[in-house]
Amino acid sequence: MGSLSLPGRGSSRRRCDNRQSSSANRQLTTKTTDMERKWTPREHNDDLQAELSREMGVSALLARLLVSRGIASVSEAAEFLNPSLDDMHDPYDMPDMERAVSRVRQAMERKEKILVHGDYDVDGISSTALLIRCLRALDANVVARVPHRRKEGYDIKPLTVKEAKADGVSLILTADCGVTACETASHALDLGVDLVVTDHHEPGPELPRAAAVVNPRRRDSTYPFKHLAGVGVAFKFAQALVRDLGYSETRFRTRFLDLVALGTVGDVVPLFGENRTLVKYGMQELAATRKVGLRALVSACGLEGRPLTTHSLGFILAPRINAVGRLDDSAIALQLFLTRDEAEAIDLVGILERHNTDRQREQMRIWSEVSRMLSERDLDGTNVIVLAAPGWNAGVVGIVASKVVEQYSRPAVLISADEEGGVGTGSARSIEAFNIGSALEQCRDVLLRCGGHALAAGVSLRLDKLEVFEEKLNGIAAGLITPEDLIPSFATDGDMALEDLSADLLNELKLLEPYGMGNPEPLFVTHNATVLDKRLVGDSRAHLKLRVRSPGSQPTECIAFGQGDSFDSVQVGSGVDLCYNIRLNQYNGAETVQLTVKDLVPASDGNH
Repeated sequence: MGSLSLPGRGSSRRRCDNRQSSSANRQLTTKTTDMERKWTPREHNDDLQAELSREMGVSALLARLLVSRGIASVSEAAEFLNPSLDDMHDPYDMPDMERAVSRVRQAMERKEKILVHGDYDVDGISSTALLIRCLRALDANVVARVPHRRKEGYDIKPLTVKEAKADGVSLILTADCGVTACETASHALDLGVDLVVTDHHEPGPELPRAAAVVNPRRRDSTYPFKHLAGVGVAFKFAQALVRDLGYSETRFRTRFLDLVALGTVGDVVPLFGENRTLVKYGMQELAATRKVGLRALVSACGLEGRPLTTHSLGFILAPRINAVGRLDDSAIALQLFLTRDEAEAIDLVGILERHNTDRQREQMRIWSEVSRMLSERDLDGTNVIVLAAPGWNAGVVGIVASKVVEQYSRPAVLISADEEGGVGTGSARSIEAFNIGSALEQCRDVLLRCGGHALAAGVSLRLDKLEVFEEKLNGIAAGLITPEDLIPSFATDGDMALEDLSADLLNELKLLEPYGMGNPEPLFVTHNATVLDKRLVGDSRAHLKLRVRSPGSQPTECIAFGQGDSFDSVQVGSGVDLCYNIRLNQYNGAETVQLTVKDLVPASDGNH
């Protein structure tokens, strides 16, 4: 059932001339088996790069990478390369912080029962666990609650306040939610329950009538950094409370940065400014964490004793935490973060692992159905994909929507249809050129609910409004998205000669870590490398492995994950253009440089 559309990928786009020698002024358009892709060099500033290289004592390459990531001065470069926890902004610069701390301190002194209410994703779980652990350490009377994704949905509800009141709660402290819960706040006020909000989401037209609303995104906020995750805001509140009570902030940071790093990376917020500092030091704390549940999770994922990276957190740890909330009850993950019992931690990790396996299976099933639906339709003239079907897990469709965007470079809305109830619930994902959160707000008249950010949002609607919704959403997109926006693009950091690849180069690139949104891992291009051999690897033979060489270089290993369908287009003995990240591969005690290929195309007549 449902409605579906996708713009055609016609042949009108031509391959760009790429015979110039300088990558700084060349944009290469490649064509894979199903879609063209652009390799677009990032902007550069030769004068600033030379100044940074000279003043900072770094290579010209590193200086270029700094400039392309928005660094505009020597002082900014120094702060970026050497972030310090001591240089972070004062938590009391955040709006309502004094009011929030005062109300919680009052509740502690009076032994009031405090409820910490979080969200069901990794950011919300981390935020809730941080506040619960901190308040318990301060001897507060505190309990925790996270909503059930499928039964309750996002945010704190009036019924929750009513139940909390009946349970003796007089103060509710939110974590990663609450800034748009105006109805709930009014209900709490009527019941005599105070509400203190800590959140990082965009506020609505009005703030909730709460005792305090701590959010750096408030319109009246003068807090210098607006991009904290929910756990970052919770951390700032707890830091302010610890200071107010006269305890050591240094010890506090050591105890809780592990949770901050995990929630921040898991929520995919920009990794610059304070987020970069929090994650850089938080990953170190997480690798040596004393929290029983986190330690059990790290160990079960095979990461114990190894340096953690944002990839470890974002693609190994976070999906397991999110999976239990997608398929079951996120309270299980919260208990893992709170437990002090090793046996219980091992059991809880086992539950997370089973749910993650089930999540992967459900994700593959939905993706298979989506792929079939797309392949059976002649789709043209539409900018946004809208799909709906019964039986899709509403907690998993967001992951599949992300894959649709990745594969087709179009915004996508995937909806789980409850045919009996006549309601659809789903998730939207988008491309940089189209703010899906704003677009959904413009469709509110045909929706039951919507909310989110520029690249990701949630939505629910009556199924009889599905076609109207699709038509309206695409009408909005038609005025904002250009054909150029719909060509997948890789922003590259320039050409790299294979003979220049070395362990020393990798060590210098490590100065840019941690990588993430706003600070992407460097992506380089090599033209006309000779293919020495090729093979398919992996359980489903979905990955392409190459060995390549350029004149003057040693043979270099390449792995192209998920690009097994390019096997026939790459010929041994021929040239190939590669777009890749540089990694250090460790195998049997040996370390070698390996290229993780994001895109590749046969070289054209040696003219690259």
